[in-house]
Amino acid sequence: MNTPLLYTRCLRCGRALKDHKSKSRGYGPECWQKVKHAIPPQGAPLTETRSIENIFTVNAVYDSIRVRVSSHSCPSCGALLSSAEVHSYDHEDGLNLRGFLRPQWVYVTCSGCRVDIALHKLTRNGCGDLCKHYRQVSIAEALRA
Repeated sequence: MNTPLLYTRCLRCGRALKDHKSKSRGYGPECWQKVKHAIPPQGAPLTETRSIENIFTVNAVYDSIRVRVSSHSCPSCGALLSSAEVHSYDHEDGLNLRGFLRPQWVYVTCSGCRVDIALHKLTRNGCGDLCKHYRQVSIAEALRA
């Protein structure tokens, strides 16, 4: 007999989960309201998988991405993306982000019209500093090269 998996920390924010309902779904009540639209209905095939290595690092990376896109407007409705939700899924052509085991295809969901926008369509300067094995180069090093 399999016992259901119970989480001790929220998969979105990392806070401790207190009640049984939150522990069984992996999200506290506030975070659940923010992510439940992205969870497929019971019985539907799971189309998005994420190979998370460290949820706390993932949350920090998502926060950085959220800040980077906050000044952009949604191409569909024109709303600022300051409250957009960041999502990702495993994709061989994605970014090798810190906190994940596999490359991620990153997109944001506009909070106004709910359209999904690929990250590469919003930021041309890239997110290399959020990737694994990124090393910042000092000005002195750059001048020597």
